[in-house]
Amino acid sequence: MATTPHVMLACESLALAGGVERFVCGLANAFSRQGMQVSVATAAPLPADWPYPLDEAVTRLGGLPGKSGRLDGVAGHESHGQILVTQWRIGRTIARLACEARPDVLILNGLTTAASVLLADRSLAPRTICCDHNHFDARSRPWRWLRARLYPRVAAVVSLTEADAARFRALNPRTEVIPNASALSAEGPSLPRDPRVLAVGRLVAQKGMDLLLAAWPQVLASVPGARLRIVGDGPLRAGLHAQAAALGITGSVEWVAHSERMADQYRAAAVFVLPSRYEGMPLALLEAQAMGVPSVAFDCPTGPAEVLSADTGLLVPPGDTAALARSVVELLVDPARRQTMAEAALARHRAMFSAERQVARWTALVRSVASRTHGRGLEVAA
Repeated sequence: MATTPHVMLACESLALAGGVERFVCGLANAFSRQGMQVSVATAAPLPADWPYPLDEAVTRLGGLPGKSGRLDGVAGHESHGQILVTQWRIGRTIARLACEARPDVLILNGLTTAASVLLADRSLAPRTICCDHNHFDARSRPWRWLRARLYPRVAAVVSLTEADAARFRALNPRTEVIPNASALSAEGPSLPRDPRVLAVGRLVAQKGMDLLLAAWPQVLASVPGARLRIVGDGPLRAGLHAQAAALGITGSVEWVAHSERMADQYRAAAVFVLPSRYEGMPLALLEAQAMGVPSVAFDCPTGPAEVLSADTGLLVPPGDTAALARSVVELLVDPARRQTMAEAALARHRAMFSAERQVARWTALVRSVASRTHGRGLEVAA
């Protein structure tokens, strides 16, 4: 086997500023800097503007315009039949790109994408690594049924959390636990005095920004000068703006669709909040910890409890907006506690969630899969 395998990372779209897209671009760059031949493949047309930078050496492969339903990344009001047709196109497009590029290792990101690609061409399975990027039960029953039948065939599976690892290993014993990691880092916390609270995430139901807005009036009642900044965009934007107006909190909420200077966003925050209904291994929470920002998060099924410890942030019962508000207030009114948590967060990031640690584990897995599959041909399914 060549010492520098060709690895392809694939996902539905690279036009979004989301966690999966950030992961794909970051890992592709890391592999490229090690001298590997790297390509990224998307079922959607290649975007004119990339939310996350890609090294020039990384090959970009995209689907054809007008060929794939909602591949702009924003789901419309589609019937179940239309969704199935769209997913089939996604699978066929990425499978075709993989067969043309002939990588030694194919990394499929997201359950729906992985299942669609493997259904389109099962010959890809022996050189494929699947990573769902969400907790085990996040998708509907049909997708879980497909995973149970397709994942045992693939070369390896990556679980982002220890909490889900046993369930993935029951499907495929070649399961590795590789947590996400932050590409951001800081030498020390910034410890801003302004009571600014930061949330980062796509404006979709999963991320729970509606729950954070519902909690915000209670925060303002205790800390009138508090300000909330939400960085992210998505299909629920108009509804969330309307919710803020109905709650009378518009003047204290700032909306930022996308920021190319995320380190500055974290350093300006006294507290970070993750109000998600469910997660895999949340990158935004990891970034906040890496930048030394005390955090408050719902203790959803997987993710936050593995990122935070009692000395780096506060976990509250899922969906409990009153508890969320109380915890945010606790930190906003206690600068000394915030400083202690900020320093502990930096130490925890360096010990457990550094980008170097993540890349080393992914590299070892890719080389292992490549050594087992090198020389096998790829054929487009009939």
